[in-house]
Amino acid sequence: MESHRLALRVERLESFLKFLSAAQTEIRFSARPVDQIVRRYGNELPFLKACANCFENGTDFFTAWQHGVNHSGLCDKDKELFNGFGRSFGTSDTEGQISHCALYYELTSLSLKEAKEEKDRKSKLYQMFGIFSGMAAALLLC
Repeated sequence: MESHRLALRVERLESFLKFLSAAQTEIRFSARPVDQIVRRYGNELPFLKACANCFENGTDFFTAWQHGVNHSGLCDKDKELFNGFGRSFGTSDTEGQISHCALYYELTSLSLKEAKEEKDRKSKLYQMFGIFSGMAAALLLC
């Protein structure tokens, strides 16, 4: 269970990196508004889908973003990172948005590296603990 949670965190951070890259490209070449970018790439991450649904109900961008992030099941560290991105996303000119995406791409890359290291270190431990627990239960039942 815990091993799965670590793998899911890595997967979500990788998906967020893909979103950041796509958003940066969309802003640079098509100057799309942020709500359209989120709607277009909303299927990649569950919190983006929830955010896009809030837009359809007339919610402003940051409130919708926070709602999506806070109801996503992310760990607190990732919620803080994602909310930090959403706080300034769409609030400056094109070059500012491109720089903002690049900054959060780097910050997310660092978090992803840390998450992969944690997963590699702890997932083996959790798997071995599960195996030994099963063996202990089998010995007690015999």
